[in-house]
Amino acid sequence: MAKGKQVMMLWMAQQTLLLSLICVGLLICHKPLQKYLGSHQTYHLWLAVPILLLSSAIIAAMPNLFAAVQSQQIAHYSVLASKVIQAKNTTNYVLFVSYVWLGGIAIMLMLLVLQLVSIKALARSATKVSNPFSRLATYVHPKVQSPMLIGIVNPKIILPVNFNQLNAQEQQAIISHEQYHHQRGDLQCNLLAYGVLCLFWFNPICWLAYRRFRDDQELACDAYVTQSLNKQQKISYSQVLLAYSQQAQHGLLHTHYGNKNILKERIMQMKTQQKGQSSIAVIGLIMVLGLCGLMLNQQVQAGGVDKQSVVYPTVRIEPKYPAEAIEANQNGFVQLKFDITPSGAVTNVSVIKSSPEKVFDAVAITALKQWQYQSSVKGVQGSKVQLDFEIEAPATDVERIKVTSK
Repeated sequence: MAKGKQVMMLWMAQQTLLLSLICVGLLICHKPLQKYLGSHQTYHLWLAVPILLLSSAIIAAMPNLFAAVQSQQIAHYSVLASKVIQAKNTTNYVLFVSYVWLGGIAIMLMLLVLQLVSIKALARSATKVSNPFSRLATYVHPKVQSPMLIGIVNPKIILPVNFNQLNAQEQQAIISHEQYHHQRGDLQCNLLAYGVLCLFWFNPICWLAYRRFRDDQELACDAYVTQSLNKQQKISYSQVLLAYSQQAQHGLLHTHYGNKNILKERIMQMKTQQKGQSSIAVIGLIMVLGLCGLMLNQQVQAGGVDKQSVVYPTVRIEPKYPAEAIEANQNGFVQLKFDITPSGAVTNVSVIKSSPEKVFDAVAITALKQWQYQSSVKGVQGSKVQLDFEIEAPATDVERIKVTSK
């Protein structure tokens, strides 16, 4: 159990670093990207995040294309009696961090469920109306202060009761805005984005990126709706946007037409000529594929181990220093031979030599069976390791020279 949690924590740390780098890049470069690419392509650049995570997971699951078949060298590791307590503390720390992380995910999911229940209740009590501009089912509700699109499976638009007070041009623009959300699959994208945020809730950069992603979503819809409007119509659209933004509520999944957080940015955008749409932002895919290629290259290089080199574990469990040996103030070592499966698990563990005999053998074998190595196509056979059991660590100011018979 502890081994699995260590592997998960290591993977999360790696993904957090990669995700932070790409999100920081998109956040810092947002203004120039918005200027030169336009709202549509800037919004599509956020595809880099799920593609990065997906490619990283695939690369982690893929065995290395090149792997050492035999390993003749022996790796040495020291096992100190003091590490008996340290290993326990480390295990407890990993478990604590894991439970905190899972607790955060549970809270995030609970908030999502509560909002979904609230939205579902709102939809049930809404009144269905007919709107000549809407291709989706349209409803009105007195508690709704700003137009919104809800429902991933059964999409519908819910409008405020005063929506009919707007002129036909304004109604058409707002309905087009929400329908474009549906056409582009924004609710599904919001669910995916929130899922990523649930996994990385502890990373403040992810929260900033999630908010920017949702804002870019609204900017892209505005750009689509206003691209065919004249100056006076854009002014009218801005006035409606201003009116609905005063009481708009942020939704975890549903769209929110009157987003007051970027109201100024949305209005200023209407003064500029927007770039054309793009189904997939080519520059985003190039960036992600380049990064994935770099990661894959590093993975292959890590897997291309020479037959005479030492293979090192990615997860190493410390053996428990025997209590009897501690009481007897006894040092020793155990040399072990083992194989590594293509998945990186340790099998066929046997003792080559130990001193004193049988004292440290059992704990050494138990620990080694829990080690994890990099995955490979063929695995590794005949790996060797020596575990040196020492009551106290050697003094750092004393020179140590290793002398062997070969």
